[in-house]
Amino acid sequence: MQLSKLFLVLKQLDEAEIISFRDFVDSPYFNKNKELSIYLNLIIREKLYEEESLDKDWILKKIYKGKKYEPRRIHDLTYALMNLFEEFLSIEKYVQTPFQQKINLMSVAYEKELAPMINGVEKDIENLHVQNQIRDSNYFYESFMIHSERDFIFRRLSTISDNENLQSKIDQLDLFYLALKLKDSCEMLNRSKIVSANYDFKMLDTNVQYLLDHPEFYSRYPAIHIYLNVYLMFSHEANEVYYLELEKLVKENESAFSHDELRSIYMYAQNYCIRRINQGNVTFNQNLLDLYKQIIGNGLVFEDNKNMQWDFKNFVTIGLRLKEYDWTFEMIHIFKKHLPDHIRENAYSYNLANYYYETGEYKKATKLLNSVEFSDIYYSLDSKAMLLKIYYKVEEEESFYSLVSSFGIYLKRNKLISRDNSEVYENLIRFTKKAFALKIKLPYQRNKDYFKKREDLKNKITETQHVANINWLLQEVELLKADN
Repeated sequence: MQLSKLFLVLKQLDEAEIISFRDFVDSPYFNKNKELSIYLNLIIREKLYEEESLDKDWILKKIYKGKKYEPRRIHDLTYALMNLFEEFLSIEKYVQTPFQQKINLMSVAYEKELAPMINGVEKDIENLHVQNQIRDSNYFYESFMIHSERDFIFRRLSTISDNENLQSKIDQLDLFYLALKLKDSCEMLNRSKIVSANYDFKMLDTNVQYLLDHPEFYSRYPAIHIYLNVYLMFSHEANEVYYLELEKLVKENESAFSHDELRSIYMYAQNYCIRRINQGNVTFNQNLLDLYKQIIGNGLVFEDNKNMQWDFKNFVTIGLRLKEYDWTFEMIHIFKKHLPDHIRENAYSYNLANYYYETGEYKKATKLLNSVEFSDIYYSLDSKAMLLKIYYKVEEEESFYSLVSSFGIYLKRNKLISRDNSEVYENLIRFTKKAFALKIKLPYQRNKDYFKKREDLKNKITETQHVANINWLLQEVELLKADN
């Protein structure tokens, strides 16, 4: 018998989760079929979810112990157990949302008119809501739900008097809508600048104009004020005032957002700085480094295992670019402690080698790069490019040409490298090889033919554009003027 999706998902649970699921199935409140409990306990005891395939007859004999059974019964039991597992996951998630539990309890108490419970439940909900320090869009949704339930009981009692809950309900709904609309619209704008996407923003322009006309409405709500600035920053990239305002607002309101959401907001600011730098505005290098220091300072970067290694690389690159060598060296060793095991050696070795390269300690950089087998393709490509630059700089002819050959073969044979990626590194090798040939001739040839070749090379690099480390390459070609 092939493993069903039940066994595949059980394999992904840790021991504590498996025990919780067993307790769930053993509970007569959720499951009255004892065969399912026997079946699950057998699965857990024998660790059947770790097997490649299963003997269904053996399983059924263990469950029914001498009793008659239909062979297809195993499929029925597996299907029923999978349904229980889905219910278990839903309830586990629900248990983690105390506010939603209390709202549902309030709804039932109102509906069944359980008067002795109502005051206590209302007080519990109010305390949960007020004590929550996060003031994101979900906070407005919670407020909306509270006033919605209160308005429900008001209408049910048919009291003919003014009631503030209806107005509060609508107000909170507006705040929730605007906060979430702006938040998701900012993500749409961000993605449209990264991938080819044509989003329909519908009424966003009207919403934004309303907010700009009524600053008193949103200025005290960070979840609206901040995303309005992100939207304006993305929509008017040349106007730096929106970025500067965002930078100030985020620092003042970090506690109003969950760490995940705060990390996303900082990511928008980072992306803006990177685009401005790519447009030639080098003053944003410092803004970007300041952002990185803020993110590291509040520990946000160390909570994101998925992107940590690329954040690490970006932090090091910008720190070295601004020649903040002491800070960068310290960050390299701080990050090493937090990196996941499977990427630690690659990320640490590459970034430390980059530090040595930028500080002119070429022997240390070369030794480090040659001592590590980079398993990640991007680290591997960048490390080979760094070695190429080092051999070029120190004029190690044998090592240089040997690397040119092996690097080219690596690009051709590695099927994981996209054609676009391969092209930019092939161009780097080709042009660096030509620049190196001119460089080693520099002390001996200072004629017109030499200068013409240098100018032709410079023009070809500029025209090609798709070249890895193009700025470094152009800078090195510029040094071939033979002025000294």
